[in-house]
Amino acid sequence: MSSATETSTSNPQQGAKKGKDKNKDLSVLVDGRLAEINNYMATLMGRLDNMDRRLEELESMGDFEELPGEVQTAVNFLMADANKEIQALKAFKAAKDARIKLMMLGLKP
Repeated sequence: MSSATETSTSNPQQGAKKGKDKNKDLSVLVDGRLAEINNYMATLMGRLDNMDRRLEELESMGDFEELPGEVQTAVNFLMADANKEIQALKAFKAAKDARIKLMMLGLKP
């Protein structure tokens, strides 16, 4: 039993060293994480600067206000084409259904 107390009392600073090592490890981890965050923030700021520059270029073109109208016109054309296609598909399906009904009745289409 005395050997257990001897090992715990023989080096009283051993626990303090472990605490310091843990603090150093934690400090290294925190420093590494802060470096990653700083790198990420620098990248993000660069992206924001790039976006600001692009917006300024668009605004300097002078057509920035007209852009939504042009987009709306393009969407309207796409919708009209899609509606025409849908109508053609409906007509094709109706004709096909009619042929199938005739075939089921034993009539030739």
